[in-house]
Amino acid sequence: MEETSSKKPLIYFTAIIIVIAVIALFTIKKCTVTEDNQIDPSQLSETSDDIGNLKNLSESNEVEATPEELIGEIREVMLSADKAKNAQPLIDYLGKNHFSRSQIEQLKRLAGSSGLKLDPSNPFSRVEGYPNRWALTLADKSKIFIDLEKSATGKWKIKKITLPKSDQTTAKQTGNKDNKPLPETPATDQSALIAIKQFLAAVTGLDAAAAGKLIDDSQVSYATLAGLCIIFEEGDYALLKEKGLRKMFLKDTSSGWLVRLRSKSSGELAMISITSKRGNIDSPWKITEINLDDLLSDYAQRVLDGDIYYSPLIKNPKGGDTLAIYFDLDAKNLTTRTKRQLTIVAKLLKTSLEKKLTISGHTDSLGSDPYNLSLSRARAEKVMQFLTENGINKDQMEIVGYGKSKPRLPNTTASGDDSPAGRRANRRAEILLDF
Repeated sequence: MEETSSKKPLIYFTAIIIVIAVIALFTIKKCTVTEDNQIDPSQLSETSDDIGNLKNLSESNEVEATPEELIGEIREVMLSADKAKNAQPLIDYLGKNHFSRSQIEQLKRLAGSSGLKLDPSNPFSRVEGYPNRWALTLADKSKIFIDLEKSATGKWKIKKITLPKSDQTTAKQTGNKDNKPLPETPATDQSALIAIKQFLAAVTGLDAAAAGKLIDDSQVSYATLAGLCIIFEEGDYALLKEKGLRKMFLKDTSSGWLVRLRSKSSGELAMISITSKRGNIDSPWKITEINLDDLLSDYAQRVLDGDIYYSPLIKNPKGGDTLAIYFDLDAKNLTTRTKRQLTIVAKLLKTSLEKKLTISGHTDSLGSDPYNLSLSRARAEKVMQFLTENGINKDQMEIVGYGKSKPRLPNTTASGDDSPAGRRANRRAEILLDF
């Protein structure tokens, strides 16, 4: 009994030494892991604010990289988030300020159900018609849109992130039987405004070819477009610096705009209205209607001395618009004015080299029928020659002379007097560009 009692202090002392050794080893191991920063991001909880060694874009919100490089980095973070089934590193990388609370929850559900998996055939791409907008395409073909912008320092940063409107796959997997779209912070879609501004910039720059890429040519004819550029050039119009563009309506797939213009020379105001549409939210906007009535009225009064029939844009009896250029009395040669007009037409035609167009020549009623027939064809030939010299394939063009048989206006008044305005409108060549 005495021997057992004598061993108790030794047992207690040994136990204390063992406990101290265990605590010391645990402390050393913890310090080593912290110092080496070897924490696996996938082991972080979804509420953690620490994303290990990943860079947090929200700290500076801008990077020294090209848009392609920045989107590529975001792709890599998404791949990691999907693999770990943890959206928090992606949320922290992009910046929580870009998301509402419901959007953060949506991303977490996507990650937890493998909904952040990217489409391997087309993981990311630039969105056509949207400057600096990129799409990350998920495996289910839904898209996350990321709008970038350049900061004052010249670096790129994220401007806006738009998540899919609904998370249907996740809803099914998480038992959301109602399958309702998840709440999402509304974001103003600037793409319609951007498309209109691009179109106006092209028109005011007399670049009919660039403007032609932004129209729906089944709704707006090339003749209307070329005529609009000619009117801008001759009328010397410019968009008002303040309140020059006013939105009339803006829906998901259609928009209407009122464009306010001022003549640089006279200061007079004029207006046009433009309608644009798109097939769906992933499609680019296209101009589908241009109302020129007010602009043509101002143009006729200021440039044509009130003679609206001398306009470069005339109505085709078969529908649509036709371009018209005019000739002096008994002349077949092009004037300086008509050469400027045809230069605009040539630029537009170069974008559709496979198309055909018809050039018809016309005269007033002075002179014999054979003479007028010959003169009208010569006028059409001069137009074709100029377009050919400016890069248009001669095989694209067909010419015909009608002489005095198709006047736009009467050559004489009802009382039989001569009508100078009527004769001037009839000395013309018409270019049919509606293919």
